[in-house]
Amino acid sequence: MTLSRLNIPPGINSDRSDYSLGPVWKTGDKVRFEQNDPEPIGGWEALTDYNATGVPSNVIIWRDLSGNDLMAVGTEQRLAVVKNGTIFDITPVRAETDPLGNDPLTTASGSAAVTVNDTAHGAAAGDYAVMSGAATTNGIPDTELNAAHQITSITDDDNFVITVTTTASSTGTGGGASVKVEYLLGTGVPAPTAGLGWGAGTWNESGTTWGTARTTSTVTLDANTWSFDLWGEDLIANRRDGGIYTWDASVGTGTRATAVTNAPSTNKFIMTSVPDRHLISFGAHDGSASDPLNIRWTDQEVNTTWTAAAGNTAGSQRVHIGDKVVAAVQTRDQIIFFTDAALFGMIFSGAPFTFTFRHLATEKAPVGPNAAVHKNSMVFWMSKTDFHLYNGTAQVLPCPVRDHVFDDINLEMTDLVHAGTNDGFSEIWWHYPSSSSADYPDRYVVLDYVTNEWAFGTLGRTVWKDASSWQDNPIAYDSSGNFYLHEKGKNANGAALSWSIESGTLEVPEAGDQFFLVEKFITDVSQQTGDVTLTVYYRRYSNATESSKTYTISSTTEKTSARIRGRQLRLGYSSSEVESFAKLGILRADWRPSGRR
Repeated sequence: MTLSRLNIPPGINSDRSDYSLGPVWKTGDKVRFEQNDPEPIGGWEALTDYNATGVPSNVIIWRDLSGNDLMAVGTEQRLAVVKNGTIFDITPVRAETDPLGNDPLTTASGSAAVTVNDTAHGAAAGDYAVMSGAATTNGIPDTELNAAHQITSITDDDNFVITVTTTASSTGTGGGASVKVEYLLGTGVPAPTAGLGWGAGTWNESGTTWGTARTTSTVTLDANTWSFDLWGEDLIANRRDGGIYTWDASVGTGTRATAVTNAPSTNKFIMTSVPDRHLISFGAHDGSASDPLNIRWTDQEVNTTWTAAAGNTAGSQRVHIGDKVVAAVQTRDQIIFFTDAALFGMIFSGAPFTFTFRHLATEKAPVGPNAAVHKNSMVFWMSKTDFHLYNGTAQVLPCPVRDHVFDDINLEMTDLVHAGTNDGFSEIWWHYPSSSSADYPDRYVVLDYVTNEWAFGTLGRTVWKDASSWQDNPIAYDSSGNFYLHEKGKNANGAALSWSIESGTLEVPEAGDQFFLVEKFITDVSQQTGDVTLTVYYRRYSNATESSKTYTISSTTEKTSARIRGRQLRLGYSSSEVESFAKLGILRADWRPSGRR
């Protein structure tokens, strides 16, 4: 009998044939490589008090000068802030009417629908209207009326419908003479959307007629993702292609975010430069039109001064490579930003130009505004075909799982790719939507930037933020607005965290061209909790039918008896048990030759 080590190098390599590189791990789910050994990723825990309304696209975590723990989260519907564990709506007010007029509410007996009369309201279905001052109307309590309502439908330019819980006891009007409505920032689109309706096509487009809304279009509307930064202890926020807002942390959660005075009316995303502290808008309105290549910044330390003048450092710069600015990240000594065709550096240089701009490379751009991330003076990003690194030189990262990712990605939804770090394991994570028509990220790919090992798996997260400030764990949101603490225990919010990993084809090297007969396996599993399933796949020839046997490995298993005959085998480990964990070392096989037939 011969005892052989079935040694498999760390990292998943799914893109090469089984024999081109020797033994490899070919696939897996929710597994990482720690000190070369495969093990399950950390678990997660849901905190329902932090749940958001809509599809979250970004978060920021900080602590104010009074020591309060703060987190802002933005969706296509709301802007909210979490303060000391409680979430508050701080969505900016778009417009308000005070009062609406006498008895502006209309009800129908037996219906929970309430029609609100407000001349030229400018709202759309799905927007939010916050009502106050209304009296009980036809059996509907004032406490139900005086609340935030998502508009159910639009009757016409002067009337819209909300839906309450209580049905009206009679048909008629009511509400009184003191009804006030605040219209919150209009609901945006959570994912890239085809531009339909009027104005979606070119003039005199073939197959269309004047005055007819388009039912198909080559125009794609960007997702209304949020960008955040801080101005001291105060929040700065922008929803893509919209205005810039600030929320004063010292005033408190009873107030909403308000527009930054004099800021560009439309912006792609914003950032506060460090350490010089200018508020910067990328893709900023130039005063006459929206300009997706225009960059504007405020006077130093004064975020309301946007016009350059003698004695201030405000200014602007239009870049000339590409069609639009796509993403930006703050590094230690410069801001790295991308157009859809080039990579630039933006460095604070002082008077007279404030910032110096350098064209660093002509490179494929990140697939979305959150697809690039900075770590240790390196910028990592995901394009539509590759993974990239800038560390003084732009380069394409060698990626042994590239085909797996880019053959299974929904390219129409890559605008929603979200990158983040996980410093506890020197990892870069990208959450992306699969090609199975996923509207939101449901897969991930992860790089250990120290060892250059890759892994991938299934996990639906639209936002990922590493531990920072008062938050000790990475945090994430899913497309339903659910909030999670990650690297928290071994379970998936109390349920089993199902994990698995499988190798490519292995051969017992000492067997040569003979068949082998495996009599037993000796596993090397440490830190084990719960049982692990070992599956051994085997066959006699490359194109022969594959058979398999499964074995249960407990923390006390010394050896696993087996009678497996063939020339090739594959290994798989998995577990679907609660509290499961296992650090997988090198499996050894006890075998003997078994002839050539």
